Amino acid sequence: MISIRRYLRRVLLISVTSITAIAALWSYHDTRDQINELFDAELAQTTRTMVALYFEYRGDRGRDPAQLIRDLQLEPAIVPDNATDSPTALGHPYEKKLAFQIWDDAGNPLLGMQMPGVLDTPTRQRGYRYIRSQSHDWRVFTLYDEAHGVWASSAQRDDVRDELTWQIALRNLMPPVIGVLLVALLIPFVIARGFSPLLRISRQIASRRPSYLEPIDARQAPEEIRGLVEALNGLFARLAETLEKERRFTANAAHELRTPLAAVKVHAQNLISDTAEARSQRGAHSIIDGVDRMTRVVEQLLTLSRLESGQHIDPQTVDLARLGQELKRDMQPLSEQRDLHFQLELGDQREVKIHENGLYVLLRNLLDNAMRYTPPGGEVRLRMRLEADCLQLEVADSGPGIPETERERVFERFVRLAGQKTSGSGLGLAIVRELVERLGGEIRLETTSLPVASGLSVHVSLPRR
Repeated sequence: MISIRRYLRRVLLISVTSITAIAALWSYHDTRDQINELFDAELAQTTRTMVALYFEYRGDRGRDPAQLIRDLQLEPAIVPDNATDSPTALGHPYEKKLAFQIWDDAGNPLLGMQMPGVLDTPTRQRGYRYIRSQSHDWRVFTLYDEAHGVWASSAQRDDVRDELTWQIALRNLMPPVIGVLLVALLIPFVIARGFSPLLRISRQIASRRPSYLEPIDARQAPEEIRGLVEALNGLFARLAETLEKERRFTANAAHELRTPLAAVKVHAQNLISDTAEARSQRGAHSIIDGVDRMTRVVEQLLTLSRLESGQHIDPQTVDLARLGQELKRDMQPLSEQRDLHFQLELGDQREVKIHENGLYVLLRNLLDNAMRYTPPGGEVRLRMRLEADCLQLEVADSGPGIPETERERVFERFVRLAGQKTSGSGLGLAIVRELVERLGGEIRLETTSLPVASGLSVHVSLPRR
């Protein structure tokens, strides 16, 4: 599933980082160009100043020219390199990265800073160029002074410029890098804050009961999703109308279906009383059996319809002993008809807060299933006990049981296992599971816990309210 928040975080972080990197690269190259221009101008200025000072110095006519030339071949101070290239009392380590020289037309050196391999021979090419010496590139500027007939060159090692460019670029880069880190921390917070109204509305919808179809307050929704909220409100209104129609249909169906079935059953019973013919009585009994089955199907369908309509369930305090006796009394006709031994087992605690009608329908369906599928002379047991914060229910029988591979499928509607001779609609366990889910519990099928060869145990765990 695509997350808009993750997408925005990823895209924004990549965009900000890319733009910052491009800006830093552009700043580095621009800084290098500016530094090159500055140092090139300084080289030219230094060269011109050097020529002027030299001829000013030569104004001393009392000195020997040869000795003057030797005196004017200078050597840089021996300053050790250090990690910070900081100035010392002797000078600066960068002195070894600078050189200059003046030659006459004959190529004799007149004044210079002696750097081995750098400006050793006259350079008769005016302007700027690069030379290679001592495993370094040197930037050289050369001019020719026609008034005095001399050549002059100034040189600067290229790593001086590189180091300064890198230091300036690094200092310029630090604020954007810190900014990107702050933005990376801020983006998730801003996105989460921006999506909080949407998440709040999502939680409101997710926490709603199926029967609660009131409209969402669109005033709390951001403008971008207000149309979606209004569409949901329209959907809620249509669902509420549909559910109301289903409730009315359920109520009408209960009356319209029960009444004719009851009438048919009465007529069949009257037929049995009015006739002595065995064949007619058998037919009337068949009609009564069919009406009973149809009535049971109708009751189960109506129960299932009420459950699916999402009607609110209010818990009440239920006396388990009283409920057990009511179930025993209601199931007694079927138990006697099939000659079954019915047991009721209760724990020490007898009261629980739960939805009484839902619990009654759940247990009645389980007991009805157990008694119908248990052969005559068999045994059915209902056990109810309270454990911690749960109500534990068990309906065990000595019937044929259900194969383990089929135990999940029998909870589906209208599913009946092959080879069953007992009449039924396949809705009993579907209703039971629906009730268990509505009551917030769990249900599982296991082999019977009765001391018999075969059978089924239905275990239900319901939370106490």
